[in-house]
Parts: sequence; structure tokens; C-alpha cells
Amino acid sequence: DLVAGASVNPLQPLLEFLPQARDIGLHLVITRRIGGASRAMFDPIIARIRELASPGIMMSGPREEGPLFGTVKPQILPPGRAWMITRKHGSRLVQLAWTPPTN
Repeated sequence: DLVAGASVNPLQPLLEFLPQARDIGLHLVITRRIGGASRAMFDPIIARIRELASPGIMMSGPREEGPLFGTVKPQILPPGRAWMITRKHGSRLVQLAWTPPTN
């Protein structure tokens, strides 16, 4: 778990590499609760990811959060349903699967 604080962001060193991520094989996966996500958009790393129009998956959440990826606002969705937003294909409704880990 990496948590960005008010003065320290452990992902800050990656900021300069995000525009070349595809070329250098960098994959950065960021997850967070959708509640309060609009405030998190001001984080430098998340702001750069939005500027680059990186692909995103948005699960169920309140519309009041506003657009988080492009112009797509969250909405209440059934379990496992999500919006996948990409530059190439726009926004598409998808179904995600989960399998419990094996012990």
C-alpha cells in the first residue's frame, strides 16, 4: 500500500515517466474508493494520468462526484458492472469477474 500524504507522494518519482509509459513498458494501476474521488483529482500523479487520457475503469458510485474520466460521471451500477473508458473506444459498459484466491 502506498499512500500519498500532504507533503510526500511516494509515486512522485514516476511523474516524469508517465508520458513515455507505453514506450518503456510502465504500467501503473491506481485504485481508490469513488467517494471523494473528485478531490483526489488534484493529486499530481492522478492529474497527469487524466491529462494523458490514460484508460480507466470506473465502478459504481454517486453521480455527485462529477466526471472522473473524460466526461463520464459515476452512476449506481449492479455488482461487477463498470465503465471502461479509453481514448480509442470511448466509454463502454463492461462486466468484471472476480474469483477468490486459492489457499
